[in-house]
Amino acid sequence: MSRPVEVPRDLITAFRQQIHGLTEQSERTLLLGIVLWTSVVSLVTGFIYVQYFSIDVFSSLLYVPQDCWLDWDMNVGRHCFSDYAWQATAALRPDPWEHLGPPNWPGNPYPPAAMVPFLIFGLLGKWLHWPQLGLFCYLMTLVVAVLTPALWAVRGARGLERLVTFLALGVAAIPAWVAVDRGNSTGFLAPIALVFLVALCRQRWGLVTGMVILAALLKPQLVVLAVVLFAARKWRLGGIAVVGAVVANLSAYLLWPSNFPGTITQSIHNALGYGAFSEAISVGNVSFGKALLWIPDGLKVLETGGTLPDGYLGGLRGLIGYGVLALVVGAVMVLGRRIPPVMVGIVLLAAASLFPAVTYRYYLVFVLAVAALIVRDPEGPPGAGIFDRIGHGRRAVGVSVSVATAFSIAHIAVPGPSFPVPVAGEPGVLTAFGTSPVITTTAVVTPALWLLACAVIIVSYARRPVRDVSEDPSPVSVSEEIGPVVSAREAAENANETVSDAQKLSAIARNLQSASEARQLR
Repeated sequence: MSRPVEVPRDLITAFRQQIHGLTEQSERTLLLGIVLWTSVVSLVTGFIYVQYFSIDVFSSLLYVPQDCWLDWDMNVGRHCFSDYAWQATAALRPDPWEHLGPPNWPGNPYPPAAMVPFLIFGLLGKWLHWPQLGLFCYLMTLVVAVLTPALWAVRGARGLERLVTFLALGVAAIPAWVAVDRGNSTGFLAPIALVFLVALCRQRWGLVTGMVILAALLKPQLVVLAVVLFAARKWRLGGIAVVGAVVANLSAYLLWPSNFPGTITQSIHNALGYGAFSEAISVGNVSFGKALLWIPDGLKVLETGGTLPDGYLGGLRGLIGYGVLALVVGAVMVLGRRIPPVMVGIVLLAAASLFPAVTYRYYLVFVLAVAALIVRDPEGPPGAGIFDRIGHGRRAVGVSVSVATAFSIAHIAVPGPSFPVPVAGEPGVLTAFGTSPVITTTAVVTPALWLLACAVIIVSYARRPVRDVSEDPSPVSVSEEIGPVVSAREAAENANETVSDAQKLSAIARNLQSASEARQLR
């Protein structure tokens, strides 16, 4: 009679033991395991969607390949890597911010410094009368950039783990291949973010300052990373980072002297006006605002029967990300040195990348640098990650960051209704276009996971801060150098005195024993 009751109990106990074993895994093991298993599930579900439902899974995970909207003369089959093609074409014009394309297209939102890579490779293709060569060289450089964190992390692994690390952080990294597939320069953020975080681990503040300036040249909003210097109370270096980023961005306008200085206001106008409402509510948007408006958007969709009214919560959609960014910046400034600099860097990378109202999936490329540090600690032995050193007693911090990073790297096509997206037909003929069926992926949950991770980090160090000490490498004073020597000498003298006293006591004991024996003989 007891056997039917014991079997379920045994199953429950075994299940609990499995869950306990999973939760006891290190953060690096958790990250690699989630990425690999998620990738396997993505392959299986992708095969089902393609084979049985005719869903374009690759376009759902990346982007539609038919993107030759203009006759750029650099297509590879039906694919034009349109982010590169558009910016390379604009960079080779006297004024890159003059309108390009149909009247309903947005203006060029790129600042001048961010267009320099496109200018370099565009000029290479133009001089050789071979635009595809410039594109090929650009893509190869971009591939090396997005694989840099994986290659760096592999150096800290041992044996077969090297292959596992490269597969998880390189081959399976969807944000990296989204950036390459689009030809978007955001992929160059991966090595910059890696050097930035490693420099924070080693407290190389000058190098941190340089990486902040480089990141701000690539994407101006990344000047927010300078807050890590202010949080560490490096006021002078923080000021240098901000001023250097501003001066470098303004100086880049001189590369296109036509219509200068009017190009400054024109480019700012284009940047502020970029991002239509349809893009803000699209499944490709991974911004904080999109995550925080899931519930009201879902309720409105149920109310209207499947669509959001044009402009619904449009003002809030554009401002909510700035509110999150302000809260994050304020929190790390208040915590200051009571939170490790590398954790501040991770929080600021996430906030600066995901706060704009329209944030495409290639902005998740910053997680590659975070993943590299989770797998390899620059200050630790081989086979150890950063949370093996600074994560003691902060399990929630390590798990939340590892889970957010893992699901930002590997995505799964989610079961649900498909929807058509427009694809280009004949290059340069805007009236000839079709559609491709795509579905939602798990990338939509990544901003919510990073919101949670940032909150867990801030709350953890607010409740139990690290020791608030100056981290400046100051020279050792003479008294500090002599102090240990004096202390050692005093300890040696005390030890000698102790030995001498013990010898005296031993001699007295022997004398007493001899006197006692003599008394007995009498």
